[in-house]
Amino acid sequence: MERYAAGDRPKLRNFWFIPVAVAVVLVILYLGGAFGSSSRRLSVRKLRCVVNQQVTPFGDRVLYYDGTTLYCLSSTGSELWKYMVGSGAGFSVSDTLVTVWVGESLHILDRNGRVTYNDRLSDTIQFARPGSQFVAAAVGNMVSPTLLVKDVNGLAVDSDTVAYEDKIILDMGFFENGEYLWTTALDVYGIAPMTVMNIFRVGAMNTGEVELGEEITYAVLYAGDKLNVVNTRQINRYDYRGTIAPNESLLVYGWQLIDHSISGRDALMLFAPVMQTTQEQSITQLRVLWGTRDNRYTLPDNCVGAGLRGNKLFAFSENSLYQADLSAQRFSALRLDDIPGSITGYIGRLSNGVALVSSGMDVYAVTLP
Repeated sequence: MERYAAGDRPKLRNFWFIPVAVAVVLVILYLGGAFGSSSRRLSVRKLRCVVNQQVTPFGDRVLYYDGTTLYCLSSTGSELWKYMVGSGAGFSVSDTLVTVWVGESLHILDRNGRVTYNDRLSDTIQFARPGSQFVAAAVGNMVSPTLLVKDVNGLAVDSDTVAYEDKIILDMGFFENGEYLWTTALDVYGIAPMTVMNIFRVGAMNTGEVELGEEITYAVLYAGDKLNVVNTRQINRYDYRGTIAPNESLLVYGWQLIDHSISGRDALMLFAPVMQTTQEQSITQLRVLWGTRDNRYTLPDNCVGAGLRGNKLFAFSENSLYQADLSAQRFSALRLDDIPGSITGYIGRLSNGVALVSSGMDVYAVTLP
């Protein structure tokens, strides 16, 4: 047996800190993602655009218009492309296309800023909406306009004036892989204002016309094989022929749709109380509709906006980010100290999990963890 002289015995009591140090290192490595964690860190970047420049999410990118030029930024703020269109322009986006209009001129660009069409139409363009294959435009007078549909290269594929006689086109959008188009229009000469929805198969025919009633229809979402038509009173579901789905109406009176996503065959819809979304937003309650599920949530603080990301809710107060799983009721909180001043608005969410918020006139990109 090995013997030690007096004073040479190992002092084991001095090594108590080793397991503690190992534990601390393991915690640091875990939080840093060394063990395969897919969590992201919260980060904030100030973008060069300001809030009154029509800042618009475009996939994982940001578009804004400074009054003469349309700019496309990455979510980190780098300029990807720009396109000069002059003053007085409007623009709209789909997942892959941008359409710009000014006066009688229509411009179609892909997500990389490449122009696929640029020409003058026969009359003034009210507004336009792109899909994945086509672009639809309301052209001519406000009342009794013409609906034009072109492909991405500008080839005319459809038009209609009869369906909009004595009507004002309110909105439109493509669905079913861009092969169908819905429009909503207001009948201004009836006994009472009436919203009408028309459904077209592009290049073929009008497949259906539906009277939606006097309530204001402000959103149409396609999920599965149904159009979810949202008005100020309820949600009704229709097929591509305009036939309503019986016993599937949902009452949403007093609630405003503020975000949505498509999950499988269902539309995941986020609502906030109407009284909390008018003018300066101060949201304390949220409601999520998903298939037959109807969940309510109470936020920890007054929030300026909220959204959906996967199976989570998020909301911004003037100084914090709140998040919760859809299946839970408890929100976690993260301070946003990198934003000077208070958060005053929520603009929208990019497809890569970056949210756009405003503080006064400044715009910030917040990477959601």
